[in-house]
This record gives sequence, C-alpha cells and structure tokens, in this order.
Amino acid sequence: MSFHKKTFGHILFWIGVLLFYIFSSMSPELFGQSVETTLFRLPLLMIAAYTFNYWQIPFYLKQKKYLIFGLSMFFMIIVLTIIYRIIGYYYLDKYCEDGPYPLISLEDFPFYMLSFHFPALIMYFYKTNKEREFEKEKMFLLESEKISTELKYLKAQLNPHFLFNTLNNLYSYVITKSPKAPDMVLQLSEILDYILYKSQRDTVPLLEEINTIENYIALERIKYEKRLTVNFKKEILNDQQKIAPLLLLSIVENAFKHGVSGNITKPEIRISILQTASHIQFKVWNTKTTVLDSNKTDDYKNGIGLTNIKRQLDLLYTNKHEFETEETNTFFNLKLKLNTE
Repeated sequence: MSFHKKTFGHILFWIGVLLFYIFSSMSPELFGQSVETTLFRLPLLMIAAYTFNYWQIPFYLKQKKYLIFGLSMFFMIIVLTIIYRIIGYYYLDKYCEDGPYPLISLEDFPFYMLSFHFPALIMYFYKTNKEREFEKEKMFLLESEKISTELKYLKAQLNPHFLFNTLNNLYSYVITKSPKAPDMVLQLSEILDYILYKSQRDTVPLLEEINTIENYIALERIKYEKRLTVNFKKEILNDQQKIAPLLLLSIVENAFKHGVSGNITKPEIRISILQTASHIQFKVWNTKTTVLDSNKTDDYKNGIGLTNIKRQLDLLYTNKHEFETEETNTFFNLKLKLNTE
C-alpha cells in the first residue's frame, strides 16, 4: 500500500472515530459538550492506538516479552488517565452541575483505564486482518510462480524428447533420399510451429491440439507404412474448447514410442476423443512388446512423456481430471477425462 493511500485511510478512520464519539450522545442539548469532550479525548485515543499497534504489539507482544508488554500497557493507561483527568478537572467538569470532580477518583479510575483503547483494538484487528490477507496473497503468488516455473521445466523436458524421436525418423529418410522426406518435412514444420509457438500459451483450442496429433500420426504412417494400423475417432461438440497444450499429444507420442517397436509383428494404435459441454474424454490403446530389456529403467519403460503428463495434470487440472491405465502382456490402455466446466 502506498504512503498516501495509507495516510488517507488513517485520516478516514479517525474522522469516523470522531463522528462516533460526537454523535454517541443523542441529546441535542449535549451536542456542544460532546463535541468539546471528543476533541480533547481524540489526541489521547490516537496516542493509545499508535503506541499499542506500532510499539507495544510489534516490539513486546510479538517478541514474547509479555512482562514488559503488560508494564508498558499499565504505564500508558495511567499516563493517559491522568492527562485526561487534568483536562476534565480544568475544562470539562464545568458541564456537570456538581463538578468539578476530584482530580483522581479511585472509584472512576477503572472506567478511565478502559476508555482509551477501543479505537486501538479496532485498528489492531483491522491491521491484523489486512496483514493476513497480504500473506495469503503473497503465498498464492509464490505458489503460482512455483507452479509456472515447474510447468515450464516440464515442457522444456518434453519438447526435446518429442523432437528427438521425430527428427530421428526424418534423418533416416533424408540420408537415403526417400521421396517420403518432403511430406515428412511439411508435417514436421506444422508440428514445430505448434510446439515452439502456440504451445507456449496457457491454453489452446482443442482443434489445434487435434490437428497436431493428426500431423504426428501422418508422420508415423509414412515411416511404418502398411505395417502400422492407426484408428483415430473424434466426436467434437465444440472444437474451440480450450485445453492445456501438449497434454493429448504427449500421450499419443508415448503410445507410438512404446507400441510400435520393432519386435511387434502387427503394431496397432487406437485413439478416440469425445468432447461434450462438460468434459473431454481421451482414450489411447496400443500394442506393446512382450520382451523387456533389463537395462532400461522404469522411467524409460513408462515413458518420460507419460510421467510428465501425470505431473502436469496434477498442476493444471487439480481435482478436475481422472487418469486410468490398464496393462497386460500384449497391450496398454490409457483413459483420461478432463472436467472443462
């Protein structure tokens, strides 16, 4: 909060206190007395409030110096009470028919002791509440920044992994001067445009993610020809539905990586996407190898892309997604449901 805004807030607060004490007396005959009494009392209320909130609380109470805090409170109350009674004895008691009253009255002393810290307590509770709101906002911003940094790291890890596999395929066709290379370059350029530029946004239209998946499938079909069977079913209600980029593409890439290996005789990939007004349901089924290489780590077997996608789902779709996998000796099946409401 800026200095000027904070100062203006304090001025408004004390104007409110002034008006409250002035109009606390509903009798028109006592209005003049109420104004004069409040004007004399207001500086003492301000001293009590600022001493309490900017000295006694931060330097004593929050530092757990309870004895010093109690003594300082007692000392401050006595000083304010004496000052107020001196003012009353010489200026305010004239309004009373049986005044002036004794300068110090033990009978009335407890009342005066408790009369100076009402505005101080109001200021304290307001100040404490604002500090809590500020801390919550600060923690929220820190958490948001942490999540944003982690997502950028996951994307940076994912993109090279995806491009490495695709460029490897293209390289083999380029060095053999295959007529398939130009088509692969065209498909890859569209994928690169999506990954390097469009995927840097927080969300993209669902249609853009689907188009990139189709380009990726086209690349894989060029590579594997008739040996590979791919079935891609789409039921889209609203293709402008927003979705976090690379989520679905990463799942497809992972299915091809682990479902079309060289020792699978008839590799097959089945992909389906159903988009309704309230959710997106994405399913990927792929054949899998029955031969396990003991030198490969679990992360490699499960797929770096799949590991990342689980983490991104936890960050981007917290409590708004369902992620299930089913695995046998011959196939791997993945089901993802995103709540888009």
